[in-house]
Amino acid sequence: MKKSAILAAGVVLLAAELAFFVFFVFAKSYFAAIIASMVGANHLGGRLAFIAVGLENGLPSYLVILIILFYNTTYLFLMYSLFVLFSERMKRFKIVKGHIESLKKKAEKKKKFLKNWNWFGISFFVWIPLPWTGGVIGSYIAHLEGYNTRETLFIVLPSMWVGIISWTLWFDELYDFVERIGKDKTIFLTLFLVMVPVLFYLIDIIKKAGGKRSC
Repeated sequence: MKKSAILAAGVVLLAAELAFFVFFVFAKSYFAAIIASMVGANHLGGRLAFIAVGLENGLPSYLVILIILFYNTTYLFLMYSLFVLFSERMKRFKIVKGHIESLKKKAEKKKKFLKNWNWFGISFFVWIPLPWTGGVIGSYIAHLEGYNTRETLFIVLPSMWVGIISWTLWFDELYDFVERIGKDKTIFLTLFLVMVPVLFYLIDIIKKAGGKRSC
């Protein structure tokens, strides 16, 4: 499987996403705003925040699943193919280089967390919705472990899809339970899921800055 084909698939999916989004901006702006907030929450707080914002805004679980599946699959195709192509021939592009290098370093840190990552370990890593886990970092780990593109996608895609479906359904049940206690509590739960990964990220930056000063 060629890396350029994965990149092309990602570009096609991204174009379709943008077309749908523009359509909803004019046809149903409230729905477009929900999607934009979900995507923003995803990049701030990860998949749980992605799910939580969708459910908090009253979207049914099946629609939340479809949106996240579509977006995360597109993002995986683009970031994995850019990572592989960057490693080979994209060093001239500084903007791409900075972002890819940042994700690569995170993948290397996660890879060092366990000495040996087999396909089951990578699948579990992709499935579990913790900060800096998921399909993109999992695909980088698989690449660093020597898996080819076909093997990487065979491991990562099903794990990511199962994770999105299972965690959305579980969170849907959790939100129903919390809502019976009090609707306002679901808002606090959503804000918590969005902000906690951001706080951990800021703490990590502060620690790094403190370490550099001590050196």
